[in-house]
This record gives sequence, structure tokens and C-alpha cells, in this order.
Amino acid sequence: MIYFVLVIFAYLSMELVAWSSHKYVMHGFLWKWHKDHHRLDNMASTPEKIESQRFEKNDLFFIIYALPAIVLLIIGISGNNLYLISLSVGITLYGLTYFLIHDMVIHKRLNTSLFDSWKNRYLKAIIKAHSAHHHAKTKQDFHNYGLLVFSFRYFK
Repeated sequence: MIYFVLVIFAYLSMELVAWSSHKYVMHGFLWKWHKDHHRLDNMASTPEKIESQRFEKNDLFFIIYALPAIVLLIIGISGNNLYLISLSVGITLYGLTYFLIHDMVIHKRLNTSLFDSWKNRYLKAIIKAHSAHHHAKTKQDFHNYGLLVFSFRYFK
């Protein structure tokens, strides 16, 4: 039971990590990596209509964010430590969620219609919040730095 709780704890904690790193790292000192993700923001109404290249400098963040999970998994397996493995699994599951929602559903970075027919209200709100983030006029106007947690106004 404790291992399941650790997986859930790590998964939920990653939203805070994603929010703070997006706001203070991606839109801060590593903006030079992240800015190509916003390169065409004001040229289209929704993010899925602006993606024109398969890879971005922004994709380097996936490698950085995967490293803690990889390290925890290696140490956990080599030391037979189920606590560390559980944390690694939670981080990895969040990474998978982020990839599926952000890259597949919102930005449609891979050509697939798998997610096109989903009518989930929460998923639609995620897309609205992310679209609002992409259409800020100035760097100070950016909001919605997280992926799964955002203002209730996007449910309308």
C-alpha cells in the first residue's frame, strides 16, 4: 500500500515541479530553449494549428526531467529499494501523461487521430488553459504554467 501511495505522491508532486520549472526555468533563465515552443503563438488561434517542425530545443527539457526518474530507478533496482522504484514510477507516469496530453492531444506533434474524438470536459479545459498560455501578448502576461491544475474558468 505504501508503494502505491508513493507512486501517487510522486505523480501529484510532479505537477508542482512542472509548474515551477515552467514558470521559473523555461520562462526564466532557459527561455532560449523554450522560446521556440512559443515561436508562432500569435499566428494561429490554437496551438495545434501552429506546429510545423517535429523537434524543438524545448524537447531538451524531456531529457532533463527524465533524469531523476532514471537515477531513482537505477538506484532502486540496484539496491532493491521499492521506495525509490515507486517514486520513479510516479515521475515516469507523470511524464507519460504530460507527453500524451501536451504533445499528442494539444500540439498534435505526431500525426494520429487517436485523441481527436475525445469529448472529455476536463481535457477540453486543459486545452483551453494551455491555449491561453500560448497566446500571451508579453512575457509578463503568461499564466497557466502547469498542465493538470489551472483556473476553473477554463471549464466554461
